[in-house]
Parts: sequence; structure tokens; C-alpha cells
Amino acid sequence: MYSFSNVSLQRLGSCDIILQEVAREAIKTCPIDFGIAEGHRSLEDQMKYFKEGKSKVDGINQKSTHCDNPSRAFDFYCWVNGKMDYSQEAMCFVAAWILCTGKQLGMNNLRWGGNWNGDGEIITGQTLVDSPHIELKHE
Repeated sequence: MYSFSNVSLQRLGSCDIILQEVAREAIKTCPIDFGIAEGHRSLEDQMKYFKEGKSKVDGINQKSTHCDNPSRAFDFYCWVNGKMDYSQEAMCFVAAWILCTGKQLGMNNLRWGGNWNGDGEIITGQTLVDSPHIELKHE
């Protein structure tokens, strides 16, 4: 159906091989096109996002999964009608598709930023909603 652009592939290439496999499988069948906005993140960028209130972790006192090398997280965006779409509906749909693809591949250690605790209550009840964020849970 869809495939990643070279830019998305480069960003995805900075991620853990498990995340790469899940994303590459998900894009093949997902009815909504999506791309990879970010994989690995520098400490400087992490600190900037923290100062801007876009992240709850500063990268020093608490490390971000984006700062691991390879990254244990990626952020995605939806591509609808020729433009980026960060609507709640599109983000929830694609996140669910990615997580289900992971489960089909036997990967039960994925976590989404719209349901951090995995209780099924999406968006509401979260201390921080990070809808574009998919990560490998720390084991």
C-alpha cells in the first residue's frame, strides 16, 4: 500500500531493529500513510524539548528512549490528503495499527505515548499525551 520516503527510512535507521521491523511491516498494510518524524535524538535536542515543555524528561536526570543509541523510540506523523495530519483520530488509528502489527510479530514490549500505562484508556488519564511516540518498554 504505502512505503517510507528516504528521509523516513534514514530516521527509522537510527532506531532499534525491533522498531524498524514493526514500522516497516505496519506501513505495508496501514490504510493511513505515515512517516517517521524522529528516531534518535541528541541530548541537546532532548534538553530543548524539556525546556519547551514537550517532554517530561530532561535527558540528564532521566534519560529519554530517543537518546539511546540505537533509539528505543520513534515519533511518527500521519500523511492525509497530501499533508501532515496530527489529528487525534489519525494518530490513534496509526498508533493502534503499529501496536497491533507488533503483537502480530510477537513483540509485546511496545508502548504508545497516548496510553503510557497500557490500561486502554487512551488520551484521557495520561500525565503527558505524546500521540506521535512509539517506544520499546524498558525490561
